[in-house]
Amino acid sequence: MYKHLIVLSTSIGLLFSGGSGGSWIEDWLYPDTGLFFWAVITFIIVFVVLRWKAWGPLMDTLEAREKQIQESLNKAEKIIKDQEKSAQDNEVILNEARQEAKSIIAQAKDAGEKLKLSLEENGRTKYDELLSNATEEINAQKQKALGEIKNMVSEIALNASEKIIKRNLNNDDNKKIIDETVEKFQEKNQ
Repeated sequence: MYKHLIVLSTSIGLLFSGGSGGSWIEDWLYPDTGLFFWAVITFIIVFVVLRWKAWGPLMDTLEAREKQIQESLNKAEKIIKDQEKSAQDNEVILNEARQEAKSIIAQAKDAGEKLKLSLEENGRTKYDELLSNATEEINAQKQKALGEIKNMVSEIALNASEKIIKRNLNNDDNKKIIDETVEKFQEKNQ
């Protein structure tokens, strides 16, 4: 609209500057009416032709450009919304990852504590087993030592009895006397 007024005022200004032979100020102040009439007719014809031939394509181009700009704005708004949604989704995923990490750490602590308790229990079991084995070994060694002592006592008793009695009994009698002596000795020591 403003463009039309500018073109019209420029055309009118040129019409008024018709050649009366004076200065240009006089030409502006005293326009030539014949020139003015034909200039207005020419302007109207040019305006009608431009409106008829150029106005439609020009408006179509402007509408297409306006539509393209609007689509670009809509796409930009959609991208911004998608980015905001992605940021929110990323925040949710990050929070889930933090929770999962906390859970994994808690599970690892629990597993470590269970392993510690298990190792302590296994240590106690191993200790009890070693203690039991050592006790059994000590008892076996004790029995072996007692057996050896019994044999030594038998031999000593046999030698002593031979010397005391000065006679030699047969082996069965000797063994019987020795076993009785050892049994009495064990009963006293237990």
